Amino acid sequence: MGKLVVHMLMTLDGVVQAPGGPDEDCEDGFSYGGWQATYRNAESGQLIAADYSSLDALLLGRKTYEIFASSWPQAPDTNPFTKLMNEKPKYVASRTLTSVDWNNTKLLDMDVTTSVPLLKERYAEVHVAGSADLVQTLLRHDLIDRMNIWQFPVLLGKGKRFFGDGTIPTALQLLESRTFSSGTVLLRYEPAGKPK
Repeated sequence: MGKLVVHMLMTLDGVVQAPGGPDEDCEDGFSYGGWQATYRNAESGQLIAADYSSLDALLLGRKTYEIFASSWPQAPDTNPFTKLMNEKPKYVASRTLTSVDWNNTKLLDMDVTTSVPLLKERYAEVHVAGSADLVQTLLRHDLIDRMNIWQFPVLLGKGKRFFGDGTIPTALQLLESRTFSSGTVLLRYEPAGKPK
């Protein structure tokens, strides 16, 4: 059985909305898009690239799919992620999309509780990038094997939060923590059952 690995970029106050760019997700008037750019550095970038290099397939929620599909096909080949993102198999969990057109992308045709275990049987590592709503569903059904949470030293006070209302009570075991010169912290967790 393969593993499902979640990658999440998050502010210290838990905001996950639009880390990548100013126009990535302006929903509800969010005006801090691109907040993680200030904290990028070569050391953390190499580790992120190493983490993603082990993925066999990518699982995305609808919003993250739309953001990625609008940018990665036009991304320069000099970016090490371009080939990975465009060529690896991608699966989208959505109740509203009826078609997808990004290379090597398929809509899940079954409920996440049925389709994700099948993906884990087919691939050694299925990775989830962003997709905070989808991650809550995956947590609810004990489908996550590891979470790589990149926590950035910034407070935004508003925006979509990773662990907001509806978060399922879950105990986590810390596998690794690393601090970078930018003040960013990588926290690797695996679920450890229900809180005691």
